[in-house]
Parts: sequence; C-alpha cells; structure tokens
Amino acid sequence: MRLAPKPVQTFRDDFTYCNSKEAIARFPFPFPEDEYRYSVNIEPHQPKDDLGSVFEYFYDIDEHYLSEMAEREMVMKERPASCLMLPHMDLACWDLIDVTMHSLSKDYPDYFSLEKQGDQWFWHNRLLNRKDHFTFGDSSTLPEPPLAYIGKQVQGDLALMDQRENNLFMDAGLITCPADWSLAFDVGMSFAQWHELCAICSQ
Repeated sequence: MRLAPKPVQTFRDDFTYCNSKEAIARFPFPFPEDEYRYSVNIEPHQPKDDLGSVFEYFYDIDEHYLSEMAEREMVMKERPASCLMLPHMDLACWDLIDVTMHSLSKDYPDYFSLEKQGDQWFWHNRLLNRKDHFTFGDSSTLPEPPLAYIGKQVQGDLALMDQRENNLFMDAGLITCPADWSLAFDVGMSFAQWHELCAICSQ
C-alpha cells in the first residue's frame, strides 16, 4: 500500500518521529543475516512489480516525506557543506532534476506535476506547496543550486558519481544523515578511496 505523508514529526528536541504499523510492514525485511551492520548494498535500481512496496517506483515517497524534508532544510542551514558539487557536475545535477521530476510526476501525479514548453519548465510540488518556473539547464533560473534544489524535494541522501580514469568519483552530493563520514572530506575522491576511508574510520 502507498502511505500518505503524515504531518511533520521531529528528529530532535522532543523527537516525535515514529513509524506506523503500515510503514514497518513495508520495510524490506528480512536482513540477509540475523544481525544488523553497516553495508554497501549496491545494485541496479529497477522498479519492481510489487504493488505498494518500497520498490514499486523509482522514488519511494512515504509517510515521513514532510518530516524528512523539514529536517533536511534545517541540517542544510546548519551545515552548508552537506551539499557540495564540483563545477563540472552542473550538467549531471540537471540530469538528476530531469529524472527526478519525470519520475515523481509520473508515479505520484496527485503530489507532483511537470509541464514543459521547450526549455521552459513548470514544476508543482503540492506536498511542499511550491511552484517553480525555470529554464532547464540554466542554474541561474533556480532559487538555489540545482542539486540543493531537487535534493530538498526527495527523501534519502544523494551521491553523484563521475566516471573517469576507469573509476568512479563522488564529485557531488547532498548528504544530511551520514554515518561516520563527511561529504566535505570525501567529495572528489574515487569510489575506492571513499570506502576505504569509511572502513578505517569505523574500526
């Protein structure tokens, strides 16, 4: 089942965040082992014909959408370095906007809509009560840098990888809930460097 976003809950101070029984039922159990530990479970992301599951759509918008977007906004104000983009990644961030807006408007038409007239795009995010008109590909027409703009409208952290030297490099990211690592330190590192340091720091 699809879960409608609940009113904003907090992740700090009074900490009112909690999962409904329906949200717990959607969690992708079971764990592969009878314990939990940090892992990097990388696989191609393909929507699955599993109606109501977290895998049904490219993005999962669940009951915590409003809460997570409010928390992300606060974290980014407190730590501007939680969103970083090397200059050559501007086009990749516009690719992310393209994929995200088309996916959300297709999968959640009651929440999001996208209208296009050539390179003039009109975006309506009803959940966050925002309407934006911009020129696609022109970052000066957005209210903030492209990665920050779209990253404040989707759940989950984002790391964008560039491919060069027969390797992948994390050259842009919006990371507001890291576990034992820092985007400001790791941005520009290769995939191997990034995870080798994470493994060392977690020991």
